[in-house]
Amino acid sequence: MGRFGKTFTAALIVALFVLPAFTTSVSAQESPLPAVQLDCGADPVMEVHPNSYQDAILECTVTNPTSASEVIEVNKVDWDGVNVEMTLSEDEFTLAAGDEETFNVIFTGQTRLPASLTHEFELEAKVVSWNNLPYGQLPDGPWVVNTSYLGDFSIASYGMIELLMSDKTTRELTTAEEVDFTFQFTNKGNDDDKIRVSIANEADLAAAGFTFPSGPFVAEDVPYQGTSSLRTLTVYSPADLAEDIRLPVIFKAESTVDPDAPASEITVQLSMVAPGQSNSFSGNLEEIDKDQLLQYGAIGGGLILVLLLVVVLAKATKRSANKGPVSKVVSNPSPAIDLPEESDSEDELADDLDDFFSDLDGDAAPDEFDDMFSDL
Repeated sequence: MGRFGKTFTAALIVALFVLPAFTTSVSAQESPLPAVQLDCGADPVMEVHPNSYQDAILECTVTNPTSASEVIEVNKVDWDGVNVEMTLSEDEFTLAAGDEETFNVIFTGQTRLPASLTHEFELEAKVVSWNNLPYGQLPDGPWVVNTSYLGDFSIASYGMIELLMSDKTTRELTTAEEVDFTFQFTNKGNDDDKIRVSIANEADLAAAGFTFPSGPFVAEDVPYQGTSSLRTLTVYSPADLAEDIRLPVIFKAESTVDPDAPASEITVQLSMVAPGQSNSFSGNLEEIDKDQLLQYGAIGGGLILVLLLVVVLAKATKRSANKGPVSKVVSNPSPAIDLPEESDSEDELADDLDDFFSDLDGDAAPDEFDDMFSDL
């Protein structure tokens, strides 16, 4: 009897799964057994550029393809990411027959992660309840159709170049003269890169008569976070020159793994004076930059101060040499002249005036500034 009861219960459960398949109200697309579908978009790629970081988001859809309501769980099965975290926006869904719902798988990391960092991941969608029967009461076997999704996580490559040149001073050239420009470039992107350095204004220089014996560009494969070897580009000045030339040479370093990456540039001036032309200060004021003008001003001011100091010392020395004992010359007394007597009031007025101008009597002291510049 007990055995018969167990058989009857199992048959009843199976009937619950099978009978919906024979009902006319159920479409052919619906399954009479517990099942779930899981579909996701393209594999996630994370942008880790320091100026444009973005989390990678994978959108997935979970669907109940059966003729009864279901409760579905979605879980991460395999994820070994250390520098990147993987989370689900939602992991449990209650869906009526034929319904679907979307959720996001979010990958969070940090900037400047290397492009070589990749991960495989797996999501599992599992039916935990069907037609109000919990998972523990669902019969085991192939009729419970769970599903999973396998994907690959990767990091987008970005380029970042730094061009380095130790000597950026103006090159003074004569006709038919060769000048070498030596430089290096560093790969600051997150992937191996083939970096190309070119003379950006090649056309302008060629129009002025300059040539490039070794070509107008160089290229080198530089590993992630690596620096190139010392490279050189050569510029050859024109053999004939009718007028002075002052042109820049613009060196541009570019990434080939990321064409949208900003270029790194260095500009060096070329200066040529036509034969027979003066390269004097007065004839080339337009070529003197602000720093040179400041230097010339400082030199001129220093010279003026030195000249003033020499003049002051010379005059001081002369004045001290002229100060010596002066012999007193006594002249023969002149005969006295009898003057008419004046009134007392006139005598008092004269005494007052004498007192007022007493400081002006005797030899006046020479003015110091007159002494200083008398010889000038």
